[in-house]
Amino acid sequence: NITLTKHDADYPDNKLTGAIFEVYRDSNGNGVLDDEDELIGEMEETSDGVYWMEDLVYDGYFVKEKVAPEGFVLDENTYYVFIDTDGETYEVENEAGKGFINQAQKGSLKIIKTSSDGVKEGFEFKVEGPNGYERTFTTDASGEIIIEDLRVGKYVVTELKNGVSENYEIADPVTVEIVADEMLTVKVHNEKITVDVPKTGDETNLAAWIALFGVGSI
Repeated sequence: NITLTKHDADYPDNKLTGAIFEVYRDSNGNGVLDDEDELIGEMEETSDGVYWMEDLVYDGYFVKEKVAPEGFVLDENTYYVFIDTDGETYEVENEAGKGFINQAQKGSLKIIKTSSDGVKEGFEFKVEGPNGYERTFTTDASGEIIIEDLRVGKYVVTELKNGVSENYEIADPVTVEIVADEMLTVKVHNEKITVDVPKTGDETNLAAWIALFGVGSI
């Protein structure tokens, strides 16, 4: 038998489902997967992230990942197994002691901040995403935040109220989707809150006082 267990490279307890593994027989016995080798079939996923192929006869075999789980990078390597013991189960790993792991596909996010009075630095944003991702970032002097190596998926970008943003209208949260090998840009603009300050004194009353003063002087 041949078996393997797929794991998320960043979260080892997370088993990955939906992969397809092909198994080839080393028909010409040269230890290299080539056009002469026979495709035996695909491994069966017997439970989440666990793949099997049973009852293989004495010979050499190649295991190759054909389709990676959604959101993960395909392992393009080929793994050789030689069946030489009756009843034995051979486990295939691409990283010793960790099983068959896959790296998540990743992208980047850029937040660009502008405001009605030109202030850009010091605004805070919370970014929440898959697998419990939650971090807070602050804009630099150019009004930018760049976040790299984000796993693909949907994220929520929320502007936070702090000492800099308290005098501005806070933007609504934005939901974005990170895709592999691309940088997504989110632009956030704030209008400064303006307050109408009443003028000191009252022009109408002032005119009345001037009139009264004129009458008293006659």
